[in-house]
Amino acid sequence: MRCPYCADGASRVLDSRPVGRGVRRRRVCQSCGQRFTTYESQPAPALTVLKRDGRCEGYDRAKLLRSMRAACYKRPVAASAIEEAVDRVEAELTRLGASTVDTRQIADLVLLQLSTLDEVAYLCYASGTRGFRDAEEVLAEIDVLRSLQRRTAESRIQMRLQFDEDQPHWN
Repeated sequence: MRCPYCADGASRVLDSRPVGRGVRRRRVCQSCGQRFTTYESQPAPALTVLKRDGRCEGYDRAKLLRSMRAACYKRPVAASAIEEAVDRVEAELTRLGASTVDTRQIADLVLLQLSTLDEVAYLCYASGTRGFRDAEEVLAEIDVLRSLQRRTAESRIQMRLQFDEDQPHWN
């Protein structure tokens, strides 16, 4: 990291703190002794989103965040929880490794995240992406929501570490 004062490349990190989606580092230049702050963050995935009508559009985190906030409007969901859900969606999109992703894939990932946050927000988002025509389709989506919640609960139970009575426990 180059010092903004003397342009020397040697600096030492004094303090690191997580800030939002990145890290704030307080540094000191080893040449001139001046202190400066850097902010490091992971860039948003460089994806092309294939829309339903066949258009292609660049991925926009703000747009995804807006749509999730709209679904959670007047619901007891913290803004930080929505941000974290978007982070998880982006991480999954990055993990998939595709350069082009369909809006349906993104919607499915968002619905998976909303299923753990709020049922009403899930249904609100699903109604916007699925375009329900009648109450039967809403009821079918509620069944999908219940199965997602069961699957999530089962995976949490399986992830817990269980100790046998004869095994030592560490505190």
